[in-house]
Amino acid sequence: MKAFQKNVHFPALISSIFLILSLTACNNDDDISGQEIEVTPIETTTEPPSKIRLFFKVDLGEEHQFTTLEPSDFEIYENGSQISRLESQAQIQRESGKFLYSSMLLLDLSGSILNNADLPRLKEAATTFIERTMPREGNSLFGTREMAVYWFDGEQNIHRLVPFTPERDTLLSGINSIDEDISNDVSTNLNGAVIQGLSIMDSRLREIKEDSDIATAGSMVLFTDGTDQAGRVSTSVALDSVNNANREHALFTIGLGGEIDQQVLERFGKNGFELAEDSLQLNSSFLAIAERLEAESNSYYVLEYCSPKRSGTHTLELRAIYEDKFGSFDAEFSAEGFTGGCTVD
Repeated sequence: MKAFQKNVHFPALISSIFLILSLTACNNDDDISGQEIEVTPIETTTEPPSKIRLFFKVDLGEEHQFTTLEPSDFEIYENGSQISRLESQAQIQRESGKFLYSSMLLLDLSGSILNNADLPRLKEAATTFIERTMPREGNSLFGTREMAVYWFDGEQNIHRLVPFTPERDTLLSGINSIDEDISNDVSTNLNGAVIQGLSIMDSRLREIKEDSDIATAGSMVLFTDGTDQAGRVSTSVALDSVNNANREHALFTIGLGGEIDQQVLERFGKNGFELAEDSLQLNSSFLAIAERLEAESNSYYVLEYCSPKRSGTHTLELRAIYEDKFGSFDAEFSAEGFTGGCTVD
């Protein structure tokens, strides 16, 4: 995977990284109706000779959650004047080396799952989930997504089954390796699993950002058939972790059967919850969450363009326009040291 060139190689431009970044989706003075798009800025950086790179998330609402915007759906303004999309070479970058969406599948493999007929159906559902969300090698999206598989029972720490990898076959082999002997613990440390899973996702996203300039976001999908029985961590502490999770994190939950606490799982799964009343519904529940995860990963954008500015500090506004809806955010950047010759590949 080709890493994005680091800004640290250009000390003079480090100071040009945005000074102020604020969401202004409902505070634009222009007469554009339907100001309903939520545009969340995540990072704005510059790169020689005059490239500006914007990493952000767009929420078009439930009705359009599977819609992917095109470069023509965005407008770029500098100091209030619109920048030509053609002259600036503005492009959405989704290829490997520019964006990486990282996911964790966290499975409850305590005794209640392992000691009955639910395990084969859970493995089938997890296989469907991976096949739906992870591209094969050779697919244009290969290298833009990775996944890890962890599991938990009643023990204090969650267990890694498959480390983060873009390889779909490796993930499928890990799921296939699960058998009834993987655990002998009948308890469930659900609350602890939530906290530890989020911590691992945090560490992974930090690692990606530190090792490269790849824009990254992630999600955790948790499955359980019960409530916390281990009592190692309170539900309120686990909910605090969920509520305080980074904005680049999405959390989804899947509950099986009548012994779950649906209200708690819905709060854990702040981005989506699915209930399977019995194991026969597991496949459809996992598939529904896979579709939500797909929509979530497609809501992140890396937009690069060449600025015509060559000195001074300037205000940048990015507008997203779709049908009659509108949203935007502002950022400030320094153009000191900018020169000609910029291209967006």
